[in-house]
Parts: sequence; structure tokens; C-alpha cells
Amino acid sequence: MKISVKKAQNGVYAISFDDTTHTLTTRELKMLLMESVKSLTPGAISTVSPAEEARDLAARLKSGNDTGLQKLIMSVADDDILIFLKSTEQDTLLHAKLFDNMSERKHKMLSEDLEYRFTDGIDDEQLGAAVIRLIEVTNQLQNDGVLEISAGV
Repeated sequence: MKISVKKAQNGVYAISFDDTTHTLTTRELKMLLMESVKSLTPGAISTVSPAEEARDLAARLKSGNDTGLQKLIMSVADDDILIFLKSTEQDTLLHAKLFDNMSERKHKMLSEDLEYRFTDGIDDEQLGAAVIRLIEVTNQLQNDGVLEISAGV
């Protein structure tokens, strides 16, 4: 079987298996790679729960600069922030830091949504997907020099 991977455009890859070609985003390609490695070499990749990933991201963001956090908040989907906030409800310092860096309108909207949505909790798949997207944007903003996170975190 002949397999090839080519970058089709920014963030999109064409993967060919013989005469069949599939198009994947960077995120989908990373997921394919991770699942392949997990299958081929069990135990090679540590499995961190979505809740642990959320806590790690929370620790990073609490030391983030205000301008970078504002850019992060504007760059991600409200549902991702909402899921993240819901999963870190007990972290009052994180919530204060994030709410202080968003508009009054967004603060009010997210606060109301936190109260009424996800009353049955958030499943790991939802949380994992939201946290991955938040981490991707966080890392990109760090690489761009917009979001600065203290080195000790």
C-alpha cells in the first residue's frame, strides 16, 4: 500500500492511501497520529484525563498577561470557554482572572449560561474537545508572543 501525506493548504492535509485521498485538518491529523501511536505502542503516550488537562490549562492561564487573555477569550468559541469554566467551577482565582478580562456583556452572558447549562455535568468527550481547542489557541498565542505565561507554570 502506498501512503502519502501532503499539505494542501494552511491547516489542511491530503492523505492518500493508494488511489483514495482523504482531507484532514491539522487537528484531525494529530488525532489520527495519536490514535495510531496508542494502537501500535500501548503505554507510549500518557493518558491524561480531560479534567486533568483542564486543571493544567487553568494553572497556566492564571499566570497569563491580561492582553493575551483578552485575545484568547476573543479567539475561541464561547461554548469552549463555558465548558472550561464549568469544569473549573471551584477555581475562583481562574474565574476572576478570566471574567476580569472580558467585556461586561460576555461576562453576563457566560455567567448566566454557567448557571443554567450543563446541569447534568459535562462528559469527558465534550470537555476533552473544548480543552484541546483552548490549548491549541493558547499555544499559538504564546508562540506569537501575545500571551505570556509565567515560566514557573
